[in-house]
Amino acid sequence: MLKQIQLSLGLAALIGAGSLASPHATAQISSEEFQMGRAREACATQAQQQLLTVNNVVSTTPVTGSGGRMIGSEVILNVSRGGETYDVRCSFDNATRTATIASIPSTGSGSGTTASRPASGTFQGRGVAHGATFTRGRTANVALTIEGDNFGLELAEPAPTGARVQYRGVIMRRSDDAANSFTLRTRVRSFNSSGNLRVLNTTTGTCQIEVFDARVISSNCNTATSDSSTRFLGLEQF
Repeated sequence: MLKQIQLSLGLAALIGAGSLASPHATAQISSEEFQMGRAREACATQAQQQLLTVNNVVSTTPVTGSGGRMIGSEVILNVSRGGETYDVRCSFDNATRTATIASIPSTGSGSGTTASRPASGTFQGRGVAHGATFTRGRTANVALTIEGDNFGLELAEPAPTGARVQYRGVIMRRSDDAANSFTLRTRVRSFNSSGNLRVLNTTTGTCQIEVFDARVISSNCNTATSDSSTRFLGLEQF
């Protein structure tokens, strides 16, 4: 009970200081502004529950789905812990009203949760792709590119057919199993396919990508765009 009271007081102080905009503070606001205010509150509360001190909100960006409908928000918080200050990314879902802190850098003391930023690099694989322009299953090469918190995933069928899909977005969570072996959970921001020759920069969705021994061995991507979901299963040796 004491912890809940402390969290409420801390959040109220931030709102009162103008660092966070409460969705109840003003009656005459748009639906989008209301949802973004709710996202800021939920993300700040979640950060405090993860033992972070919230200094201020850096930015709030609406996330839209099919038809341009707002389905959530992406909030960047400036936080402190263990004498260090840094920014963290938080994802808020309007439907479930849940906030998820994407990554928390480790502190110098080594205390707290560690979820370091993925190193930049490219990881490849070869296997069978299903879905989208690959229909019931085609041999495909896969390339995963990581640049900080951003990712790109491309599945491409060898020539001459040349079927290809590409996803781009942000990394929400990384689970490391061993050296060069990890699983990424990502949020898709754009999609393009050789099936329609269009680049869709307003789509939304998720990808789960598994890398073992520096090779992409599986991926499962789903987005709000029609004919865009794919599954990839890598071969044991390639």
